[in-house]
Amino acid sequence: MKIIYLQTFLFVASLFFATEAAVANKRHFTYTYETAVLPKGSHELEIWNTVRINRKDFYRGLDTRTEFEFGLGGNLQTSLYLNVSNSASFEDGILVNDQSFGFSNEWKYKLMDAVADPVGAALYAEASVSTTEIELEGKLLLDKQIGRFLFAFNAITEHSFVNGLDSISKVAMQTEDVFELCGGATFFVTPSFTIGLEVRENIKNPPGFEGGGLYSAFFAGPSLSVAGPNWWSAVSILPQIAGSSKSEAGIVSTDKLELLQHEKLEARLLLSFEF
Repeated sequence: MKIIYLQTFLFVASLFFATEAAVANKRHFTYTYETAVLPKGSHELEIWNTVRINRKDFYRGLDTRTEFEFGLGGNLQTSLYLNVSNSASFEDGILVNDQSFGFSNEWKYKLMDAVADPVGAALYAEASVSTTEIELEGKLLLDKQIGRFLFAFNAITEHSFVNGLDSISKVAMQTEDVFELCGGATFFVTPSFTIGLEVRENIKNPPGFEGGGLYSAFFAGPSLSVAGPNWWSAVSILPQIAGSSKSEAGIVSTDKLELLQHEKLEARLLLSFEF
C-alpha cells in the first residue's frame, strides 16, 4: 500500500510542477510504442495502469508502473520505472493474492523519423528486476504518419528468469519466453484527439512447472488518445478474440480462447505530464 501511496503522490505532484512546454513524445496507443523520443533536457512522468480480467476461472490483475523519462539528445532517451503488480485468483476453491514489486530501465534510440523519412524506426531495450523474476526485453519499433492517419507496429521478444519450484519442491529459477507482435492505426480527429484500433498477438512459453508449451492469444479493440499543452493520455480496451495452446505433453486446446496464460480482457490507461 505504501508504494501505491507514493505513486499517487508523484502523480499529483506532477500536476503542480508541469510546465507549458509542448510534449514531444505523445503516445497514441498503450501497448504499441512509437518511434518519437524526448529532446535533450526534457523530462516526463508517466503513470500506467493495466487491468486484466478473468482466465479459465476467476482472475483479477492490476499492474501499475510509474515511469520517469529523460531525453538525452542524439535521438536517445532513457526511462526508469517503479513497478507494482497485484492479482487475485481462485485455486482449488481458495482465493489467492499475489504481489510483486520491482524496477526497470529502458533505452530507446530513434533511427528514422515517422514524418520526414519513408518510415519511422527505433530500437528499444529494457531490463527489469522484481521480487518474482528477472526480465530482458527487446523491441523493433516502426511507425508512419500519412496525413491524418498514424500507423505503428512493434516486434517484441522477452526472456525471463522466473522464481518457481523444481521437481522436489525446492526454489529454483526457471525460464519463460514471450514473443509478441502488436500494432495500431489511428485517425487524428483533431491535432490533440485520436481514435483508432490496436491489436496484439502474444505467445508465451512459460516455465515447465506451469505446464510448459506454447500459449497464444490475439487481442483487438479501440484505442483513444487526447493531449494538452503539457500532458497527454491514452487508453486501450482489448478483449481476447482468439487463442490456442499446446502443452509440452502434446495436449492441444480446442477452446476458442486461451485462458490458462492469458486473460479474457485487458485494458490500459496511460497518463503523462512534462515536468
